[in-house]
Amino acid sequence: MTEPAVPSHEVSTPEESDELAPPSTLLSETTLRLITPLTLQAGLRLIGVAWNVSDKEVAGSAGLYCWVHGARDGDPLRSGVLYIGIADGKGGLKARTTDEESWRGGDHAHGIALERTHAAVVAGSVKTDVDVDVDLGWVDDLISDGRLSPTARPFVDEWREERALKEVEEVAIRLAIHLGDTGAPVNSFHAGAWRNDRPADWVAFAIARELTRRHGGG
Repeated sequence: MTEPAVPSHEVSTPEESDELAPPSTLLSETTLRLITPLTLQAGLRLIGVAWNVSDKEVAGSAGLYCWVHGARDGDPLRSGVLYIGIADGKGGLKARTTDEESWRGGDHAHGIALERTHAAVVAGSVKTDVDVDVDLGWVDDLISDGRLSPTARPFVDEWREERALKEVEEVAIRLAIHLGDTGAPVNSFHAGAWRNDRPADWVAFAIARELTRRHGGG
């Protein structure tokens, strides 16, 4: 009797299955328009939040960061945002992004995405001074033009009373959803599919409408 052939490589974990990667016929290459870090920066500026984003070495301070698609080499600030997060713990942005970099190519969904998309990180401190006077006349203009529900204004005012870093993160993630074809695809936190009456969602929706109006999008 002929002995059955012994496999040359037994796959015991997903990360060991490179040679068994799915054939291209199982996947479809799709182009999606995603928000960019510079667009996020411009949107946050409308509500009085200054994000000092850079693609240079990140510091140890608290702030907001994004992982962006690596297809546009040398221009990460104009690349599509895959993930949005904040760092406010020990070690700040440097520690947080270094930790996530260590996941690249591993068995964590975030790390798998970083590896497959050749993702790069951009980051910067966030200034959220509630004392800064911000002209929100653009919100009223959108309401007058019928582009935004009057319901939005009290939500915007309520959000500005908070403006902690975690609230800025929520607005950024929701803005990615409202403005792009889809939200930052690696995000799950704050990326719920449904519209809601949280202040951050109304703020993000208003910003998306205003940026679209300013750039000729109707």
